[in-house]
Amino acid sequence: MGDYADMDAENVESAEVVCPRCGSRHVAQILHGMPAFTEELQRELAEGKVVLGGCDIDIAHPMSSYHCNDCEEEF
Repeated sequence: MGDYADMDAENVESAEVVCPRCGSRHVAQILHGMPAFTEELQRELAEGKVVLGGCDIDIAHPMSSYHCNDCEEEF
């Protein structure tokens, strides 16, 4: 993924991020904050590699890093 993430999709797949709820590997990284809508980001959104987590950031509670594209679980 672009400048906004420390992992690219290949690394997410090779790290075998697995949904704790359903066991799916069809997982997207959650991008929190206000992103710059580049062509690369739009492509990754369309491919299900990234989902937007919103602009409100709650520093008092841990925020989810991943979103399961199959069961919608965030973890």
